[in-house]
Amino acid sequence: MASERIEHLVTQAVQQAYDAWAAQHPSLAAVIDRIALTEQAAQSLRTSTDYRKAVADFHRGLAEVDLLNRLLDLVAPIIAGLLQT
Repeated sequence: MASERIEHLVTQAVQQAYDAWAAQHPSLAAVIDRIALTEQAAQSLRTSTDYRKAVADFHRGLAEVDLLNRLLDLVAPIIAGLLQT
């Protein structure tokens, strides 16, 4: 159950970061494959040490809001980096 919530939170964080970027760059957002970008960003996020720490913290305290906020902090630069390549 916890892993399903984490997957949901990762997806939510990636989508929120993308939405924030897309609001600033609507022309680019119109031609970017959002699903592929979401999958790529989520994969990059999952390989980070900070992600593993955030998930471990979540498991210790089951604080979904804290995890979501941490994921948003982590994924925003990943999305920006993916879109610059």
